[in-house]
Amino acid sequence: MAQVLAVTATMEQRMRSSNARSRRIVDSIATVALWLAASLVVLLLLLFIGYEFVKGASAISWHFLTSAPSSSEAGGGVGPLIFNSFYLLILTLLFTVPISVCAGMYLQEYAAGGRFMTIVQFSAESLATVPSIVMGLFGLLVFVTTFHWGFTALGGALTLTLLNLPSMMRVTQEALAGVPGTYREASMGLGATKWQTVLKVILPSAIGPLTTGVVLVSGRIFGETAALIYTAGASVTFNHPYDWSLGHTAETLSVGLYQVHREALVPDADRIANGSALVLLIMVLIFNIVARVVGRQLTIRFTGKA
Repeated sequence: MAQVLAVTATMEQRMRSSNARSRRIVDSIATVALWLAASLVVLLLLLFIGYEFVKGASAISWHFLTSAPSSSEAGGGVGPLIFNSFYLLILTLLFTVPISVCAGMYLQEYAAGGRFMTIVQFSAESLATVPSIVMGLFGLLVFVTTFHWGFTALGGALTLTLLNLPSMMRVTQEALAGVPGTYREASMGLGATKWQTVLKVILPSAIGPLTTGVVLVSGRIFGETAALIYTAGASVTFNHPYDWSLGHTAETLSVGLYQVHREALVPDADRIANGSALVLLIMVLIFNIVARVVGRQLTIRFTGKA
């Protein structure tokens, strides 16, 4: 009897050892596969950045970055286009962030279900599926034609606001949902009202994910082309290329890149296109880095967590 038990115990030990070895092998394979997938993403980004630098670095100069584009001669620059890109970015964020954050706050913190919440969610999801060119045509019909504004920076910013509201609102919901419920309970237990809890506890705790949402929206604003061609225009005012008014034509860098490739009216169209692509890439990278650093500092300041 003792021998049978000893043999059985030995077999069980061997089976456990074999299973443990198999699990370690599977775990190692999964770790390597995930590591390779993550490394591939980094490699693709580095290859893309390197390719753009090789193609466009020769076009970058102070004259190229500050001078106005030329309509027919070589040697034009992209200065006003860079200005318009940042100008439209700021305008769009001023409209998008407050509205989408407030809507996300309502849906996550105040809405208790029901028909109205369903309608809001359905509207946001439907708006998110609208192609940018269709949104551009909507802006053309409403802001350019119906309101008789013409091609303006304000019309372009409002169109981009409609395009980016759903994504920023969804990011706000997810960010607020990620805040532990104990924060809410602790705040209200100390006598704070619902609004004070949301404003002084929930929002500061979610500042990191909210900053990420702003970065994603900003990248889409920087790179948007179709919606702006029909609303902000595809040219600059040569008499006042750096115009701060809301009613001026505002060709952005992405629109200018598209126009140069499509029309090729200047002899050095390829040089300008490659340089514009590199400048646009650098702008997006710098904005991403700055936004993430600022978001990290805000998170540390408001929550004390790195």
